[in-house]
Amino acid sequence: MYAAETWTISKTDMKRIEAFEMRIWRKMEKISWTAKVSNSEVLNRVRENRCITNTINQQKRRWLGHVLRHDVLLRDVLEGRMTGNIREGERDYS
Repeated sequence: MYAAETWTISKTDMKRIEAFEMRIWRKMEKISWTAKVSNSEVLNRVRENRCITNTINQQKRRWLGHVLRHDVLLRDVLEGRMTGNIREGERDYS
């Protein structure tokens, strides 16, 4: 989870993280992978929600809030700001 707030996570990565989390829960509860137990049933047994993905998303929101509170270059990049004026005839669309 170190530096999770700066990770770029695709849908495939998120599925792998969720599968890893479920594999860990199943091992802790000693549920065989051949047993026909759904993921929601496993989470009900351990009385938990999916916590790894929630933690990553929470850290991302906190980091973004931290960046947006400060006046730095990264804030300008995230907000799409550009300094200076561009006159109508000077735009380069190449």
